[in-house]
Amino acid sequence: MSLDDLKKHLVDICHCASERWLTAGSGGNISVRIPETTRYLCTATGVTFRDTAVENIVEMDLDGRQLSPGPWKPSKEHRWHAGILALRPEVHGVVHTHSTATMAFGIVDMTPPHMTGQARAHLGRIQIVPYADAGSDELRDLIVGVYEAHPDTRIVLLANHGLAATGPSLLEAYNRAEIVEDSAQAYLHCKILGREPKLDF
Repeated sequence: MSLDDLKKHLVDICHCASERWLTAGSGGNISVRIPETTRYLCTATGVTFRDTAVENIVEMDLDGRQLSPGPWKPSKEHRWHAGILALRPEVHGVVHTHSTATMAFGIVDMTPPHMTGQARAHLGRIQIVPYADAGSDELRDLIVGVYEAHPDTRIVLLANHGLAATGPSLLEAYNRAEIVEDSAQAYLHCKILGREPKLDF
């Protein structure tokens, strides 16, 4: 995939996330590794997923340097995106969303259970980290520390914030973020129906 095609793919994923209401306002950020390099593309700070375009995608290196010229600056969360990509060479996509049902679990310090076979197959054990300010070194250390301590991690829930989903491709990372939110919503809907969800299937 050429660099231009990779940028278009990142834009498409952002638009999908917007259509699925996986964030609000300019919250959330997404990145993708440029294959066989120490560089990656990420969304720009202050730009909504629906307004993300090829022109405002930012190119970075794993040491935190911006490589693309122009007025756009990387998401303030770029530190932990770079940290994951540097630590886990098999990861090519990182998706950070603020999806409502998933955030509700993080607010009450719970991880959403796997409600379906799809969730069990694709998510693995969901980790959770305590709240730290967005864009801070503390948050970077917390998230990257989970991926370092638990090499099979695919999903990290950020308390009172959202989630980080990773995958061997950007599409897989995005799909995992969707599945977490669907699973969280299914659990909460069961509770609304007054029935205890069946988790031992």
